[in-house]
Amino acid sequence: MIDKTSILHFARNIIDKNPGNVRRAESLVQHLHLSYDIAETVIKNAVRHYPNIPLNLREISAAAGLHDIGRPFQADQTFHELRGARYVEEHGVEEGIAQNDNDNYRLAQMFRPHAFVYEFWHDSACTEKRKEFGPIDPILLLPRTWQEAIVTYADLANKSEERISVQERISGLVKKYTQDPTLAGSGPMGEVTIRAVIAARDRVFSLAQRVEALEAGTLSDREIDRYGFL
Repeated sequence: MIDKTSILHFARNIIDKNPGNVRRAESLVQHLHLSYDIAETVIKNAVRHYPNIPLNLREISAAAGLHDIGRPFQADQTFHELRGARYVEEHGVEEGIAQNDNDNYRLAQMFRPHAFVYEFWHDSACTEKRKEFGPIDPILLLPRTWQEAIVTYADLANKSEERISVQERISGLVKKYTQDPTLAGSGPMGEVTIRAVIAARDRVFSLAQRVEALEAGTLSDREIDRYGFL
């Protein structure tokens, strides 16, 4: 399984091979770095409280570190989650991400449903953009398992090289897209982003509370088993 140093090197290579598609390349790499670290911290704390919980530290941390690897492939960032998952599924072995297809498929699914991809997928403004990916079972676009939830949390709980609350991050996104005229007035996709963030807000807050409870050791074994594992 790919380690953190290799993930960051891989990300820089993908960015270099697709110049101009990412506005702030080093910020993206730093975001992936911190996402890896947050996932690693969450898992270590969870395992300390629940020694028998079946969470693979290196695998989930790797998924968190790879979650935005789809961003450099197109300047249009819509469905970067799916683009990145597809790349890992198709090229993961040759890129040295994991040694076999099954591990790469599992890794890709851990980060496929991050951020607001479910809401974007169901927005009518994205109908044409969906055609790139063909039919996808929408259930794969929602974090259902602990692995998926931890990766989603790691992405949303960090900004500007520090861990922050998911509530603070979401509030910042809503403010950013509703008050910044250069974003709010950026055409249909700016409006879609606002709709997606607002629509996802409650489910993301619930996910964050669940992950933080796992990390704090305040869940019962029954509550943990309810969500399942990949």
